[in-house]
Amino acid sequence: MTAKVLAQRWSRILEWAKRDAVLRVVWGGGITLGFILLFSFGTFEWVELRSYDLRHTAFEHFPFNLLPKTPLTTPVVLFRIDEETEDRLNMRAVDIPRTMYADAVTHLSKAGAAVIGFDVEFFRPMDAKRDQIFAKAIRNAGNVVLARHIGQKGHRVPLQLFRDAELSEAMINVVLQKDRCLRDMPLLGMDFSGEEPEPVLTMSLELARLYLNFEGEQELDLSKTDHLLLGPLQIPYPNGRMLIRFYGPPATFPRMSFWRAVKGEFDPNEVRGKIVLIGPSTPSLHDYYCTPYLQKEAATLKLEDSDEEVKVLGALMDGFEIHANAIQTILDRRFVTRSKDQRGMVPAILLIQGILGTWLLISKRGSFVTTLFKWAFYVGIGLTGLLLLWRYDYWLDIAPMYSLMFAQHTAAVSYQRLIERKKRRQVEGMFGRYVSHQIRDFLVQHPDAANPSGRKERLTMFFSDVRGFTSMSEKMEPQEVQQLLSEYFTEMTGILFKYEGTLDKFMGDAIMAFFGNPVPQPDQAKRAVLMSLDMQDAITRLNQKLTAEGRRTIGVGMGVNTGDVTVGNLGSKDFLDYTVIGDAVNLACRLEQNAKAGDIIITQATYDEVKDVVEVEPMEPIRVKGKSEPIPIYRVLRRRPASA
Repeated sequence: MTAKVLAQRWSRILEWAKRDAVLRVVWGGGITLGFILLFSFGTFEWVELRSYDLRHTAFEHFPFNLLPKTPLTTPVVLFRIDEETEDRLNMRAVDIPRTMYADAVTHLSKAGAAVIGFDVEFFRPMDAKRDQIFAKAIRNAGNVVLARHIGQKGHRVPLQLFRDAELSEAMINVVLQKDRCLRDMPLLGMDFSGEEPEPVLTMSLELARLYLNFEGEQELDLSKTDHLLLGPLQIPYPNGRMLIRFYGPPATFPRMSFWRAVKGEFDPNEVRGKIVLIGPSTPSLHDYYCTPYLQKEAATLKLEDSDEEVKVLGALMDGFEIHANAIQTILDRRFVTRSKDQRGMVPAILLIQGILGTWLLISKRGSFVTTLFKWAFYVGIGLTGLLLLWRYDYWLDIAPMYSLMFAQHTAAVSYQRLIERKKRRQVEGMFGRYVSHQIRDFLVQHPDAANPSGRKERLTMFFSDVRGFTSMSEKMEPQEVQQLLSEYFTEMTGILFKYEGTLDKFMGDAIMAFFGNPVPQPDQAKRAVLMSLDMQDAITRLNQKLTAEGRRTIGVGMGVNTGDVTVGNLGSKDFLDYTVIGDAVNLACRLEQNAKAGDIIITQATYDEVKDVVEVEPMEPIRVKGKSEPIPIYRVLRRRPASA
């Protein structure tokens, strides 16, 4: 194969690669693969956690909070060691004697509590006699589960005196996620203090197990990597944690102050046959955590086993109420499964989404179809994620999907801007020296308008001229003339563009402009007249400045007319000017020539459209060549008061 043939084939490959569709496919495919890679690195995790919180708490916010709510039916009752308890018992929470804990256990047991769990640690010996009384109460109740903590620096277990009397003990460890919030928890820990490792169930699983009272063996099966098996319970357990189904913000579960249990001042029916969970709820004990139920402002949270304080977003929930939510999750068997934990699920979804997005990019669909698809996808992702979570307990990772959608949209817009930039360069090459940036932008969007034929339209024309400027300029230095005109034109064009008028041209010290084209303006006449009033006000201010500087002042006459004209790129192929021509243009120029300094003269056609916004006075009609009747004209005096 000759070098010439190879060169020809390489040239054809390059030409093929430069095709628009190929570039779109490469662009879309590259973005999709890039986002799949970013997902594998956990790039979207923080945003995904926030979106999960929003879905989890959706029915607390508008408009879902308008829907009827089903009251929570639960066998879990909370007894809070709170500020009310401190006030009633006249002591701090940390100083509550164990005889009072014994009284609480006795009263709850007699009331028929099914099982009593303490989210309070009793690992230090206190008064020996009082410890004996508490141990006796635990033994007599026969349904008390005590707390233990398994830490890297050692375990904290109940006193042996209490261990001999308890029904069982359970772990109360919690593990925060990357954003320092709690959405899941480990269900067991391993105690390596003995000769052989011993599994220890977490408080929520242990209380649920005892309450359900399964028949037969309740062997713990850890053979599956993503599930924990305990009797008939099969709990999704990826990465050693169970996602908690939170049933509401703090105070969702039935609760009472702990002093009522101490003194027996509660209705036995409220605890009979139920799981009673006792835990701290005072700020001094720092047992509260950020959960999916967010609040607007950051709260300072002191971390467990540490003096470190961090700011978190979230309504703080007591630790033992989090255990209550976990217990209810197990009892209801409403275990949340996350798509991220299903190997290949999210990348497959992103790949399908990428194919659809690339197809739209290739197909060059109209903006309506693209916009419809985009918003349908935006809304559909959110609603699908919400439906899957609340109806099927499935956590769909939507953050990478939204991110990919946004990236595809950004890529499409960027690609379109590249195309428009190319068009803009072409237009600028043809018309950049002859038209304003406003007309240039219009021609970029409407290239068919870039022709010399023009078209008929009803527009409003404006002319202004500085009175006596020729004679005045003869007495001034060229630099003074240039400076004065620069200040004047800067003020005038700023006001013109404020009212979205089109600057036609500067003619010496005169200005020609028009309204209603290239962008249609139903209120074009009002814009032109109100602009003229603003210009006269600006000239007054400019004259004050000129007088203060010891310079010559100016006076400007203005004319405005509304009528049919020819507008467009008028001229030859070599020189074009986007302008207007016609009798209506000539009449506007004639009005300006008849206007004295400070005057704004308008015709009947313009007055008919602005009479509700300005006050005028009639003037002597003027005769125009080619017209048999004189044309009524008016001098604009001022804006009409709003009350008029």
